[in-house]
Amino acid sequence: MADHLKALFLLYLKPVAAVAQILDRGKLWFAIVSALVVSVFLHAADVPLRGAASPLLRFISFTPGGYLAPLLMIAIAFVPAIILARAIFGYGSFSVLINSDYVPLLMCAFTSWAAAYLPLAIVRTSTDLDWAQTPPIYLVANLYFAVLVALSVRTVYGSGFPAALGITALAWIAAALATLLIGFLGPAPYLLMSPFALYYLYAMFGSNMRSLGEGLRSRQHFQEQLQIATTNPHDGDAHYQLGLIHQRRRQYSEALARFERAIAIDPTFADAHLQLGIIAREQHRFDDAILHLAKAATLDDKLAQNDVWRELGAAYLGASQTAEAIAALSKFVDRRPYDPEGLFWYGKALAQAGRSAEAREMFERAIEAVDTTPSRRRAQVRPWRSQAQAELRKI
Repeated sequence: MADHLKALFLLYLKPVAAVAQILDRGKLWFAIVSALVVSVFLHAADVPLRGAASPLLRFISFTPGGYLAPLLMIAIAFVPAIILARAIFGYGSFSVLINSDYVPLLMCAFTSWAAAYLPLAIVRTSTDLDWAQTPPIYLVANLYFAVLVALSVRTVYGSGFPAALGITALAWIAAALATLLIGFLGPAPYLLMSPFALYYLYAMFGSNMRSLGEGLRSRQHFQEQLQIATTNPHDGDAHYQLGLIHQRRRQYSEALARFERAIAIDPTFADAHLQLGIIAREQHRFDDAILHLAKAATLDDKLAQNDVWRELGAAYLGASQTAEAIAALSKFVDRRPYDPEGLFWYGKALAQAGRSAEAREMFERAIEAVDTTPSRRRAQVRPWRSQAQAELRKI
């Protein structure tokens, strides 16, 4: 319980670290309970005080819809809309994503909602300030909730923050529309909140809901085992695997520390050198990137399906070492002739060398490679198409 509360309050100070902690060690039941408690206290003040029994009256005289409606919208509209947007943009089928991502995102969304509305709930239950009940105050809480959810989406999917914020905004609109639709239906939806209806729904779909959480439990268990394995001073792979988790979440400082520890244990760990080089290149530390990537290529000439040569070529290009970039990228394209990213970087290197006709050919091949990529991977390579088109216009 203490760890869960710590993660909740850490959202105010270090939201990125808090989201990672929620995903690593959080429990769905705590997220649900915390959101429900905050919602109850938030809406308890909707009932005016009536004599000595008023505190109890606050909890028994309002309808379930008052405090359950926003949480139900998060569960049945907001989070599914995030996953649907992800599927529409080409990152997998909705059925696969809902099984793997629904519970982690729901857990983060409920905890974020509790953190966003907790200050307002405290103010409303402890004072009679009129400003605490105005729409602008609720708008601020909603915006803070949206930012926390966007950080959660960014962490779960490893996407950029602007893309995560865009998906969150689309999901917010979907949830608002769902709320309006339920409003048109009148009191009928609240029949689902009766004990009989809830028990029937649990009997029908309880096993399916439990299966949704198996993926999260498996990932948390796997990470716990990796943490235990790091106590072995000779196990560099455990540090490497944890580094990959942090890298996917864009927690680069933690990832760098893990990869560097893996190399300290085993200096010939080619994969760790590769990831250190990739992060260094993304951070525009091109000299460090070249150092690690060249070492990785020396240790394993075909590392990561030859990706090491693409990354090394791009790092040389960033360091304005055009001849070295062409040599590395030529080797990669010979081995992986249909990789859009490699073709793009090779075209850039050729363009810098003044070989315009060859560069144009590479950019055209990059566009063709994206267009012929299987639909399940197209979203991952789509940016290289637009970048190749932009470079073609410069030639």
